[in-house]
Amino acid sequence: VEEPALVRSLGERYPGRVAVGLDHRDGEVRTRGWEDGSGRRLLDLVRELEGPHVAAFIVTDISRDGVLAGPDLEGYARLLDATDVPVIASGGVGSLDHLRELAALGGLEGVIVGKAIYERRFTVTEALTALREA
Repeated sequence: VEEPALVRSLGERYPGRVAVGLDHRDGEVRTRGWEDGSGRRLLDLVRELEGPHVAAFIVTDISRDGVLAGPDLEGYARLLDATDVPVIASGGVGSLDHLRELAALGGLEGVIVGKAIYERRFTVTEALTALREA
């Protein structure tokens, strides 16, 4: 966010191996451990950074991270419409139904699940089965 040219430089040096993590709250990208607002909108930054030098965007909705209340399906749908770069969703998954809803969007490259597995709401095997069946 603070050095967008670095993304291009690293991506060109290591093609297909650079994933860009973008953490946001209500669409504003946050930096420095989520402490600082960047003044940049997620979709604007994705459009600026995308290209063959970016292998994926890992997008965390920090307002939902760890709360298990469900991912921002509408936000991810808008993001998928805005870029052809693979997107990995993070934040809010608390059930197998949440995984199925993300899979139904079509186009996500993956999803990061932490707390739900840690709290044994489902297993990794159950998650993979739900995603395969979606």
